[in-house]
Amino acid sequence: MNLSSLFGVLLGLGIVVASLHESGMEMAFFLNFHGVVIVIGGTLAAASICFPVTKLLALTKVFFLRVLGINHASHQHIIEQFLELNKKAVAGLSAISEVVPTLKHEFLKEAVSLVSNGVLSEKEIRQVLETRLKTIEARYMYEANMFRVIGKFPPAFGLLATTLGMIALLQKLGQPGAEKMIGPAMSIGLVGTLYGITLANMVFIPIAENLAERTKDEIMLRRMIIEGALLLKQSTNPIAMRESLNSFLLPKDRVVKKAAA
Repeated sequence: MNLSSLFGVLLGLGIVVASLHESGMEMAFFLNFHGVVIVIGGTLAAASICFPVTKLLALTKVFFLRVLGINHASHQHIIEQFLELNKKAVAGLSAISEVVPTLKHEFLKEAVSLVSNGVLSEKEIRQVLETRLKTIEARYMYEANMFRVIGKFPPAFGLLATTLGMIALLQKLGQPGAEKMIGPAMSIGLVGTLYGITLANMVFIPIAENLAERTKDEIMLRRMIIEGALLLKQSTNPIAMRESLNSFLLPKDRVVKKAAA
């Protein structure tokens, strides 16, 4: 479980609930069926027009696996795995092939498999892995963009809910006792706007930014794997491999000689 993202979700919900409670009104007041239907229903309708329904349903999986899920293997762990593979490569490509099934990171497994097969040249390995990297990056950024696009809709439909409430209120003006209805009716109408702003700025937009940031980190990890695979193909000296892969990390994050030994 990604504790940082989970903490953010719980903190956001807590702030909203605490703010509503401190308003001095009963919580039941904010459960406005009219606003919920227009904001959530309208957002779903608009999102369905923009994207295929199957991809919208898949966003639930994306949220749990990439936002709340466990982070991928660390950069340091990948470097250490390459150093171990480098040691085994001394015995030949067959020794590396035996290790491939034990590798957990999928992209690392693919890269090492291409090297251990011994069929492709260094240039061909780079081309294959770079193409796969671009495919992964495009897919991940597409998912982030979906959340960002959907985040545009709730405020607009919240305003729509408020507008409809105001229209209903204005229609009753001029009737006996209408002046007493203005305050309560306006407050109920504005609940729709509250729903829209909250849903956009505490759900969809933060998730989109989270996915975009994770994508950058994951792409850098895969670029490091590509370089590591090519260094493995070249039978590079372990020290040169370690320092080359450490170049992808800040000084405080690099694998030191003691850890690599």
